[in-house]
Parts: sequence; structure tokens; C-alpha cells
Amino acid sequence: MLATAAATQDTPMSNTAPDTPSINVEELLESTGRSIQVEKEVPLTLDVGSLIGFDMAPVEMSKLGQGKERDAFLMEVTRDNTQLLFNSIFSLPSSLVEKVKCVQLPPPTTKVPREKPIPKPKLPTKWETFAKSKGIHKKKRGRMLYDDVAKEWKPRFGYDKAGGDKEQNWVVEVPGNGDPYKDWLGESEDKKKEKVAKNELQRLHNISKEVKLKSEAINQTVKQANKSTASIGKFQEKSKGEKKAKAKGKHQKFAPVSGDTKSEKEKSLALINKISGSSVSVNKEKAASQEMGATIKRSRDAERRTELPKGGVNGSQGSNYTFDKKKRQVSGPGKDKSSR
Repeated sequence: MLATAAATQDTPMSNTAPDTPSINVEELLESTGRSIQVEKEVPLTLDVGSLIGFDMAPVEMSKLGQGKERDAFLMEVTRDNTQLLFNSIFSLPSSLVEKVKCVQLPPPTTKVPREKPIPKPKLPTKWETFAKSKGIHKKKRGRMLYDDVAKEWKPRFGYDKAGGDKEQNWVVEVPGNGDPYKDWLGESEDKKKEKVAKNELQRLHNISKEVKLKSEAINQTVKQANKSTASIGKFQEKSKGEKKAKAKGKHQKFAPVSGDTKSEKEKSLALINKISGSSVSVNKEKAASQEMGATIKRSRDAERRTELPKGGVNGSQGSNYTFDKKKRQVSGPGKDKSSR
């Protein structure tokens, strides 16, 4: 609901003092040279439910100017847009509530983004996880339960529950093999207290489990943020109780470029001894076979690149030349196959 001013021409001022003069809004606007009727080339996009107006009209940069000219132009545009918004509000159906003219705003159409992210689903408890694995479905029980002793319906839990009257449960049936001198009434009360304590302990376990998971997620986020810097969080401000981030994984170490000539000399001597020493064995047969194979491959590649003569005898066209693959020779038309 939006309450508007009751001091308009068509709404009587019944709750004002007799000596207070009534105000006519139209006369006041005419005296200032203003009007409630505003015309714009591009219509204003209004969302009356959210009390928002969007002006999509292009703005001429020459009208903005500087200083007072810019302020006057912006004030003029703001005043016209606000007037259009109020005109749409006053066009809605109105009613008098405690002598005040009120209108019911329509549902908003503008989707406003959330202030905070969508909450994550709540973690299931130990019982919910067990029930899901076993296929146990929760059945809603009725609140009232019939008491056979009192012959009436009573609440299942709480005050005056069914079967909870101590005066009615003053006697307990002892099993056939039970101890007749045992306090069976006290044992039932102790079992009830143990069940309540067990449920309370399980509830605290569920809370601690949820808090632990949340703290682990926060610590993991902090570690990822620290790793994003070049110093791996070394110069980051640490919160109270936060441990120093440990760099995991292997880091490559580079030898100094200058200054450490002793280690460089040792590495060079070790490399020379490794190459010239007897510890390195060379398979001469394998090396020779690899070299022969490379030579044959080079000769075959050279033969493939060699182009055969295109012309025949006395310049006539034809394929009179042949290539013997075994002897790797080119034979002309005058040669006999036996000579090849």
C-alpha cells in the first residue's frame, strides 16, 4: 500500500483545522510555470510496483554542458520523469484508509538480483543418511493417541499425554524370568532419561559435524587464495589462529647464474667423466646397423626423386623406357630384355 497526500482538489480536508487554507496542487504548479502533463518523445518505461522508471531517451552531449547548465538539465529531466511516475500512481484505483487516500500497487515487473547467494542445501543428519540407504520413508503420525486406561483421546507427547499419568501406571508387570525384587518402575524412568540423553548427544554430534565441514571449506578457500599469489601467502595478513600455509609439491631449483664457480666446475667434470669413462657402454653392432639402414633409406629417396625421360626415340612420345627394380637401372628401347 502506498499512502499519498490528501491535500488535493478532489479530496476534502476533513481532518484539518478550520483556519488552515486548502492547497490546490494544479494552481501551485501553474504559478511556478510547471504542469503535471509531461510529453516525451521516447515513452518512459515504468515499473509502478517497484516505484522505478527507466528513461531510454538519448541524451545530447551539448545539453549537458558544465556546472550550473548540467545541473539544471539533469534536474529538469529528473522532475519530468518523477512527474510521470506519480501520474501513473494517481491513475490507480484508490480508497480512503483513516481519512488518507491510498492505492494498491501492482506486482513489480523488474527482477532485482539477490543481495546474498542462494543458500546451500542443509547437510543430512546421521539418521537421514541411514534411512535413505535403507529405503526408510518417514510416516507422519497423528498428534492424538487413544488412552485405553482413561478411555479418551490424549496428546502423543507433552503435558497430559496418553499413558503418562503416574497414578495410572503405579503397577508394572514383571516378566516371568525377571527379578521380583528389582525396581522396575525406576528402570523404566532411567531408560527414558538415557534415550533423551542419547538423542541430545546425537543432535550435538550433527551440529559439530556441520560446523567442522564448514570450517574445512573455509580453510580450503583460504589456502587457494594464498596460493594464487607469487609468494604463496607468505606476505598475506593472517587471521587469528590461522596456520602458516605449507607449499606442497615439487619446486624446481635453479643454479645461480654467477658467483658459484665451484659447483659449476664439479658438474662439468662429472659430465666429462661420464662421457669419457668406461662406465658408458656403446653397442657397436646396433650403431652400425642403424647407420646402414639410414644410408639405404637416403639412396631410395634419391632414386624416387629422379625423373624418367618423357620422350621416345627421335622425339616421338611414348613410354619406351622401363625401370628394373632389381638392378635399379633404366633401360632404353634398343635394349633387349635378356641383356637386362
